[in-house]
Amino acid sequence: MANANPMARSAMGTYGSDNPWIDFLDVEPSAAYYSSPSGWTAPGAFGQSSPGAKRYYQNQFQNVYNEFLGAMGSQIQRGSGEPTMRLPEFLENIPWAKRYAALTPEMAGRTTRRFSPGTRQIYF
Repeated sequence: MANANPMARSAMGTYGSDNPWIDFLDVEPSAAYYSSPSGWTAPGAFGQSSPGAKRYYQNQFQNVYNEFLGAMGSQIQRGSGEPTMRLPEFLENIPWAKRYAALTPEMAGRTTRRFSPGTRQIYF
């Protein structure tokens, strides 16, 4: 008998893995984001390149998740049936280094201002 739930996953999981917990990444998007090898966890990944890059990656979850929801909404509006896009695959296609390089030094945390604060002129 076919499963009545169109969103049901197979026993192999959504991503073809035999790991029964892999579907948790669809249920908890922050787990998919912070465990993404492309941005955070793999050696040499963008988030490992510098403290500023790590801070940038940590603070971008909501923005990236909103982009993902928008892309999924576009896929649904095109009427191509059940959406097939998944967050882990979406995260792999984000050009993290390019986005970070486009930031101003202040936004990227590459300023020395906090180490050399402005001085005040003292008049006697």
